[in-house]
Amino acid sequence: MSIPKEPRQLMVNLMYLVLTAILALNVSAEIFHAFDVLDTGLTDSSQTVEQSNEKLVRAIEQQIDAYPQYEPYRARVQRTQELRRELTELVTDLRTELLVAAGGLDEDGLPVRARDKDIPTRLLVDNGRGAELEQRVRSVRDSLLALLPVEERDRLKNSIPLKINDLPARAKTDDWSEFTFRQMPVMAVLPILSKFENDARIAETTLLNHFFNELNISEIKADRFAAVVSADRSYIIRGDRYRSEIFLSSYSSSADNIEITVDGRPLTVRDGKAVFEASAGSVGKRRHRAVVTVTNPLDGSRETFERTFGYEVGERSVTVSADRMNVLYLGVDNPISISAAGVSSGDVRVNAEGMNLRRTENGKYLAKPSRVGQGSITVSGGGLEPTTFPYRLKRIPDPVVKLGRTPSGSMNVGEFRAQRGLIAWLENFDFDARCTVDGFSMTRVRKGDALRATNRGGRFVGDAQRLVQNAERDDLYYFDAIKARCPGDEVGREMPAMVFNIK
Repeated sequence: MSIPKEPRQLMVNLMYLVLTAILALNVSAEIFHAFDVLDTGLTDSSQTVEQSNEKLVRAIEQQIDAYPQYEPYRARVQRTQELRRELTELVTDLRTELLVAAGGLDEDGLPVRARDKDIPTRLLVDNGRGAELEQRVRSVRDSLLALLPVEERDRLKNSIPLKINDLPARAKTDDWSEFTFRQMPVMAVLPILSKFENDARIAETTLLNHFFNELNISEIKADRFAAVVSADRSYIIRGDRYRSEIFLSSYSSSADNIEITVDGRPLTVRDGKAVFEASAGSVGKRRHRAVVTVTNPLDGSRETFERTFGYEVGERSVTVSADRMNVLYLGVDNPISISAAGVSSGDVRVNAEGMNLRRTENGKYLAKPSRVGQGSITVSGGGLEPTTFPYRLKRIPDPVVKLGRTPSGSMNVGEFRAQRGLIAWLENFDFDARCTVDGFSMTRVRKGDALRATNRGGRFVGDAQRLVQNAERDDLYYFDAIKARCPGDEVGREMPAMVFNIK
């Protein structure tokens, strides 16, 4: 192709080249947008499958808890989850490494270097991470199939999408990672990784559904019997009534061949269960003996099951205790446990005086006093008379100021010069709190001459730093006017002076 000599024609040709490049960029942007849509869709689908799997696991575990003969399935379910996690964690690691190498995400949520082909090649091909992924996919698939009965594997293996597909005949290499990832842009690799994560969750679904059907959950038939006593509460308040349900586990609600007695007194059986009630007239423990008798409708034989159950009758009461000591300190969170026997945690009302009180979990609070002196916590609710507990509110004890780990005394010249400043230590204090040094004055005495410097903060700076660096043997150093500040302090505290003899 010859280059036109006429300037106008040359300009037209250049414009065509620019236009072609712009069109190519637009097409490329659309393609990369499609990759992003595909990756997002796979991720959303994977999350939906994960939620479904969690429900399946809960249903299976409930059935296993109710029927001990299904206990072997618990280990299979757990192993299925472990295998899926092994693969998804590897995929997550690869995805993170890829995005970090690509400069993270831009404001549109796309990798900064989405078009880069060298990053996937280096990470997944040259560094062997792609081969690791291939090996993990194969091993997880084989391990999942091994959890199935031999006769079920051929039927279900096609329902497990997690696999490494054979390379096409046109492939110029027999290396799967080479074929899949070499010279692939970052944005194109992300959906591939998301697909493996999604396939792993669908494989998990396949096995969980198989276990679910094996347990015959939808139409379970009783083949073992056990007497079960289900009480509303095992601890009740005087004046309340105790209530419990006694029924034969795994038995049809339409059965009419069950007899139930408690302490020899027969109970009325309806829908396969009986209700036992007793008055709580006095404080103390109660024990009862339940007997369930089942008559076989075919041969008339009878089988008896026994179960002893009990409950405790108590008074309403409340206790409040500091988790670490009976004093609350300013500037730190003081853990507090509050419990009210016989009162639901949702009905408990707590008010504090002289402190901020924040609930963290059931019965657990963090108290932060706002002043020195006296404070209190009042507990009420659920029929409980308001009860107030007084507390002493104190500031954090004085710290010990040290040079390094030495409060005063002798120090050799090399060690002294190596020090960076004064540190305020809180010794034998159980809370996670830290005090700081606001400032101090120091004096160096050498052969009768004295040099003095004032320092702000605990770290040596300026004149104070120079005095320390110039230390020689037989020097005497005085640190006074030391002020330290701990959490909750409004002003610094006066601390004892320190003296060091340089050896």
